[in-house]
Amino acid sequence: MKIGLKFGVYTSLGFIIIIMSLFMAEVNLRSDFMQIMVGIGTFCLFIGVALSILINYNRNKKGGLSMLVDIKTGLTSSAVFALLIAVFLVLYFSKIDDDFVERRKEEIIERYQDPKEIEKLEEQMGANPDTFKGKSLDDMIEQNIANAEHNLTPVRIFPIALFSLLLLGMVYSFLITAFNRLVLAKLK
Repeated sequence: MKIGLKFGVYTSLGFIIIIMSLFMAEVNLRSDFMQIMVGIGTFCLFIGVALSILINYNRNKKGGLSMLVDIKTGLTSSAVFALLIAVFLVLYFSKIDDDFVERRKEEIIERYQDPKEIEKLEEQMGANPDTFKGKSLDDMIEQNIANAEHNLTPVRIFPIALFSLLLLGMVYSFLITAFNRLVLAKLK
């Protein structure tokens, strides 16, 4: 199996194991779980791309690999990771943690019970009267709830996860290849 495919699968499995461990430890009940999940995902993607590029480069040093081969290896790793994680996230939010959307809605409702949060929202509405024209405070709260509901549907999760991870993987591939060729190669 090619090294890019291998590390794409390995880091995907690592991400899935970490997220499922957090789910079993009930960390998914925290309000910042989405940020934790994104952080773990970007870290796993970075590790997968970096290891696939660096190991492939070190294995074939004498073969005179071009930078394009390094970038291709990183892109392969990130494409496999992105596809597997996008599928996992759809399954996670629709089958494994199907109460997540309800908890998010409850968090939004609770947040707007706080007078300070209502004051912040009113300030936003006052600062941008054209944007919020004809909308009441209750309309804005309902819109935030609807957005949370809409953005966590499988139809939205899959493309957002896939494209954002692919784009991030592309950036990582270019940066790691450049760093490897320009900095690490000079140190050896």
